[in-house]
Amino acid sequence: MSDEKKMVTALVVVGVFAVVTYIAFVNPPLGVAIGAGVAVATLVWRKLREK
Repeated sequence: MSDEKKMVTALVVVGVFAVVTYIAFVNPPLGVAIGAGVAVATLVWRKLREK
């Protein structure tokens, strides 16, 4: 993976983490639900990318 793609990936991860954390502070149940959804989506994305 090129350095540019690594940087974009890191920025997306940090951005998603920041948004989910903010939502979790404002509305904890919604934040947990969105966090779980992001975790599942990440696992599916990694599994599909391996193939």
